[in-house]
Amino acid sequence: MTHPQSRVLHHAETIIPWLLPALLLFSRALADTTVVFIGLLFLYHSYQGKNWDWLNQAWFRLALLFWAYIVLVNLPLSVSFDESLKYALTFIRWPLFAAALAYWLFVSPQRQKQFLLSLVVVTVFVVADTAWQYFYYVDWFGIERFTEVRLTGPFRNPVPGTLMLRVWFIALFAIQLWQLRHLSPWFKVQMYPLGLLLGLAFMFITGERMALILFFAGSVMISSALFIHYREYRSRLLMTFLAIGVVFYLIMLSSPDMTARSVTSITDKLAAFWQSDYGQVFSAAWQAWQQNLWVGSGIHTYQLTCEQLGLFADSTMQCTHPHNLYLQLGAETGLIGVGLFILLLVGIYLAALMRLIQRQAWLTATQSFVVLTVSFWPLTGGISVLNNWVGALVWLGVGWVLAVSVIPQPKPFQPKVD
Repeated sequence: MTHPQSRVLHHAETIIPWLLPALLLFSRALADTTVVFIGLLFLYHSYQGKNWDWLNQAWFRLALLFWAYIVLVNLPLSVSFDESLKYALTFIRWPLFAAALAYWLFVSPQRQKQFLLSLVVVTVFVVADTAWQYFYYVDWFGIERFTEVRLTGPFRNPVPGTLMLRVWFIALFAIQLWQLRHLSPWFKVQMYPLGLLLGLAFMFITGERMALILFFAGSVMISSALFIHYREYRSRLLMTFLAIGVVFYLIMLSSPDMTARSVTSITDKLAAFWQSDYGQVFSAAWQAWQQNLWVGSGIHTYQLTCEQLGLFADSTMQCTHPHNLYLQLGAETGLIGVGLFILLLVGIYLAALMRLIQRQAWLTATQSFVVLTVSFWPLTGGISVLNNWVGALVWLGVGWVLAVSVIPQPKPFQPKVD
């Protein structure tokens, strides 16, 4: 007779991969609750199966080291102990969630396929809803545009690009994992650039500059990997990408206001970066960091420190967050915290990529690298990855690429050489 607790775990393993994209994307509170719930289930799963091997993973030990630092060193020295306490104690939920995905929920190709199917469906829904808002100024739920050049999609906040950036490159894994044997080889290869074009157009219409920049950079890397892997299709791929360039140019011409917001303003800001809003926010974060270079002001105290120092007293801008992960970590956890977090990232990158590189799975390795780097690139701006909404999607990406590295994926189609 099956033990009731075993049935609960079995049902969780079956249901969660299907529900995960919706649970993490559409509600900040639901995303955080899901992360904690999965982490607790994973601990029980490990206890019941007496399998704690994942604790020996180098990247997770580095996560424990960073957590120990913010709890035992950074927290006691915080400028606001009460403000930092909850965030210091609960940081471990992020790496625990990633471990749960990598070593439990995504351990079989079947569950990975189920998750990807759900993610693709949710992605299509978000794209369609946001496109409707772009053309008709209101989405399917009656949500109006945030501004003329900033969309919300179904999220009610102007963050569809920020959120979908974290999952779009994961969804592209469906092309090789599903195999799609009934399609011609060249059509399967074409699905990559088509997916990249759709994503580029989506990021453009949201009006989110940083999401567009990061998506474009990730697309360039994946396109390069396609040229390397599919040598026999290089001429066709070149024509496809030229066509994509023409299509995207026509999209830009059709919407001059959005082009000014999403494209032209990028060069304007870079030309006078330190006078731009990004430059001012980065400068304020750097000044806050200098108040306590080594250990910072305490986790989740940047806003308080910024306000106390009056860093935006002569500006219309507000102290929210530094729009940069490493400046925020520096201001809140100091140079020691930044160093430990970078060590954690090195551990994650090595765990996710080394097996793929050894197997010469270059396309998969590039996709995994992009999934991580669109969130952890040092110059990334936007909502903090320590935020409990975006953070859930970032660590979803960590868990996914770790799972991909553990389970050999089907090799992308390799054309026969005559």
